[in-house]
Amino acid sequence: MKKNQVIVAITAAMMSLSFVSCSDNSNDSSSRESSSETNISESTNTTGSTEESAEVTKVNEENDSDNSVNPYGETADINDFIDTTDIAPPLWKVTDPDSGNSIYLLGTIHMLPKDVSDYPSDLMDIYNGCDSIAVEYDITALSTDANAQMEYLNGMIYNDGSTIKEHISVGTYNKAKEYFDSIGAYSEMLDQYTAGYWINQLQTVMLFRLENMDLSGTDTFFISKAQEDNKEIINIEELSMQTEALNAYSDDFADYNISEMVDNIDDINDFAESYSELYNMWAKGSGDIPIDMDTDLEELPDDLKDDYEAYVNIIFDDRNQYMAEKASSYIKEDKNCLFMVGAAHYSGANGVDDLLEKMGYTVEKLS
Repeated sequence: MKKNQVIVAITAAMMSLSFVSCSDNSNDSSSRESSSETNISESTNTTGSTEESAEVTKVNEENDSDNSVNPYGETADINDFIDTTDIAPPLWKVTDPDSGNSIYLLGTIHMLPKDVSDYPSDLMDIYNGCDSIAVEYDITALSTDANAQMEYLNGMIYNDGSTIKEHISVGTYNKAKEYFDSIGAYSEMLDQYTAGYWINQLQTVMLFRLENMDLSGTDTFFISKAQEDNKEIINIEELSMQTEALNAYSDDFADYNISEMVDNIDDINDFAESYSELYNMWAKGSGDIPIDMDTDLEELPDDLKDDYEAYVNIIFDDRNQYMAEKASSYIKEDKNCLFMVGAAHYSGANGVDDLLEKMGYTVEKLS
């Protein structure tokens, strides 16, 4: 897969959005043994309205009995690409200079390699001293909330009577359909799902081909721990904001991404390398995970440059402003809170930390 497209795709999935439609593929391991990634595609099927929908997660579960062969093709061991298993996530303290109220900001990654180190003791001390955690969205609640499941489903299908065939080109549709057919993940119901959902499913295929990956991450770990410790869990965003972000692609930009992803879906080593670049920066505490990737988008057609900018604006800029305003409200309310969103939301001049600093707060990056 072309590196520019890999980075765009996995940044959104692992550094920006709080879920993808994949099941927990992890082993029980040390500090994350209680974590589990909610299989949203599967949970929507419990309503009975999507029993015929095609899901790569279902294919994965059906092939669990034969772990010697990956049903999606060649795999790559993520351990061959990452620099370190010691993690020190980016962390900030934000203080109101007038009231003295403060909260801590944590940059998360939504999927991690297996067997990484425990979270640093200073981070756990901060967590233990907090009364609540604030996350993009508590994905674990979806497993028991039928209304939320239906809301997610309604956000990921076309509700105007159209199908994906009317939103992407015939060539791209046929190519993607053929690929999903080849791995046993296509049914006619899939046509009702948005182009953003198709992209999400292709991302999931790639993730299932990374060996030694734990398909749960920082936020899932702290959500599970907060549940055990009876701490308040605050949703920063509405579920609709998550589905809107998943569907942030214009039709033309979605068509381009789906076509590129299918054409290059066997380049698993490039995917692993691109993910590892982001993971390595996060693990070493970088507060500036790159989202301005113009140099990596040189191959993007000129007529899609504006579409890409609009995509970035929806995925990051608009949501960053909303997140900063939420963090500000928690500080004003004197919530004793650990605030955590995807690490990419702290990147650049419009990162959550920078926006809070512009609001007049004192922002300190912690080692």
